Amino acid sequence: MTACDNEPQLKWQPAFLADAGLKVQFPCDAQVAQTPVDFGMDMGSVPVNMMGCDAVDSTYAVSHWLLDDAQQADDALAFWEAAVLSRLTAVDGTESRSGAPFIPAGAMDLSRSIRATVEGVGPAGWVITTHGVWFARQEGDKARIFHAVVYAPKAQHQHASTFFQSLALTAK
Repeated sequence: MTACDNEPQLKWQPAFLADAGLKVQFPCDAQVAQTPVDFGMDMGSVPVNMMGCDAVDSTYAVSHWLLDDAQQADDALAFWEAAVLSRLTAVDGTESRSGAPFIPAGAMDLSRSIRATVEGVGPAGWVITTHGVWFARQEGDKARIFHAVVYAPKAQHQHASTFFQSLALTAK
């Protein structure tokens, strides 16, 4: 008898978010979209650009937006994290402790640049595991705020790590 792999093999393919200067690998054909989001920072809705796709019952996505004041980047990360992480329980992996720093090369060194894996009940009443990272890059006196996420019915630590390790900031 052979041992079975609990996580299916995915075919990773490169993608580039030119407006954000970010390279990433997706396990599926990623699509782009934009939507206004109010993060509760007294600045109203901001246009958030997204790229994402679905693979093997999971959603993979990267979102970003431009903050007018780079000095507020840590606060912007905190607001976005609160919107995603509130009322959920941490689900740590062997090498992916929730709240661990996540600062890719070229990103701002901020206290709220983190990785987290949490589990809870989603809006449709299903149990959902969310793997996420938040980070920022300074662009002059502004900051680009990033969030990469994997939504899955159960923890997918290995796939999330592959996805997050592929995030690479580049020159715009």
